[in-house]
Amino acid sequence: MTTTPVPYPRLLALVDDSPLGHATAEEAVRLARALGSELIFLAAIPPAPPMMAEVDVAMFDPTADHERLGREQAGRAFASAQGLAQAAGVPSRTLVTVGADPAEAANQAANEHDCAMIVVGSHGRGALARLVLGSVMAHLTKIADRPVLVVKLHGDASATAAPANPASTA
Repeated sequence: MTTTPVPYPRLLALVDDSPLGHATAEEAVRLARALGSELIFLAAIPPAPPMMAEVDVAMFDPTADHERLGREQAGRAFASAQGLAQAAGVPSRTLVTVGADPAEAANQAANEHDCAMIVVGSHGRGALARLVLGSVMAHLTKIADRPVLVVKLHGDASATAAPANPASTA
């Protein structure tokens, strides 16, 4: 008996410790379970923001604090995401990148780890907000050389975090 190869053996999901990051992890786990894929959760800590002239750099190291806070947030995101994966029986692992643009980091990680698809969240911002704040999703969909699944957070964030049980609404 021959086994059919898994069309998407490995997926990469860009997650953070937010309702959108949680929704992205949920969708990535659902997809990985349906496809029989391994899942890599990526937390991409962006470059530290530029220093403000008024800040006394002797008081703290903003770059180190930025990375420390990013790693703490990544730990929370990973705990939640890996809990979802474990409950669904999906093999998963985690990866953290520091200092690169998150879209660039996700694309590079997907290449390095031979991921067949990238799962990323979208805040659904308008054109002006994307211009001012930027959009990881928009940049990633432009540069990725593999399929990108975009997860949108709709309505109340708490509704996404815990889907309603249809039986309980009857």
